[in-house]
Amino acid sequence: METTTTAKQGTPGPAAMVDALNNTFGKHAGKRASHAKGFCAVGEFKPAAQVDEFVLSPLFAAGALHATVRFSVGGGNPGVSDKSRSVRGLAIRVSEGPSSWDLVLLSEPVFFAATPASFVSFLEARVVDPETKKPNPEKVAAHNAKFPDGTRQPALLAAHAAPASYGTTPYFSNNAFIFHGKDGAPHTARIIVTPVAGTHYLSDEDEKNLPDSFLEAELETRLQGGAVEFDIVAQLPAEGDSLSDSSTAWTGAGTVALGRLSVTALAAAGTCDGLVFVPVNLPAGIAPSDDPILQSRAAAYAVSLKRRQDAQ
Repeated sequence: METTTTAKQGTPGPAAMVDALNNTFGKHAGKRASHAKGFCAVGEFKPAAQVDEFVLSPLFAAGALHATVRFSVGGGNPGVSDKSRSVRGLAIRVSEGPSSWDLVLLSEPVFFAATPASFVSFLEARVVDPETKKPNPEKVAAHNAKFPDGTRQPALLAAHAAPASYGTTPYFSNNAFIFHGKDGAPHTARIIVTPVAGTHYLSDEDEKNLPDSFLEAELETRLQGGAVEFDIVAQLPAEGDSLSDSSTAWTGAGTVALGRLSVTALAAAGTCDGLVFVPVNLPAGIAPSDDPILQSRAAAYAVSLKRRQDAQ
């Protein structure tokens, strides 16, 4: 049964979070409630040398691991423009036998909400007014006054054009995780995925002339020249960096190499439509932090998946 609230009084439950997405972006049969527009690819992940010093896990003992990847545009509208100033998503499942690791990442270093309550309020404030065909600015302002965490990601998105390619976009976990290495000591860190080809955004000319759907074809063309590669690192927190608020950026105190992701080919259409990437699907050696957004995601994804299956 779907629940609208959690045991904690007044905290939205997973159904309420998915309802907020559906009410803002509409219901699209068979599509994800969030990151509805996307496609899949395949590749491999090679763990970094001495990675076991930071995270000791049988999963990373192999020389190379299979990777299933999904690139996406943020939001629940499957017809959204690839030129929109919204987040881009990168979801990765690294697997070896029965063990796997899901990474769920966004193209900005902060999330748009610190808690489920802020998440729901942020989306409710952006429901389109039927007369103006735009969100009501007074509702957005009221949300920002109550939940200042909702101002940070939009400010970053407004500061630059949309990504020029999925292969030249950095991605961030936003949430923190706890890593255990050979010494057994816990190390809290966020995950950053950096494109080897560098970071590039659309030019003014690109924004005017490119079609609304260009990212998939661009990546397919890019792959003809070889694998599209990303370095994956764990970002250590500086003093004062919040370990449980995904809406705040970290100053950071250095990074630890985890490995390299090589995307080698696009997958056949629909290959991962039924696959759910869950950020708390973690291998031995990695544990979730107490971030309330991270803790809420698995249940919300389950609600979204059931609704997709019921609509088919």
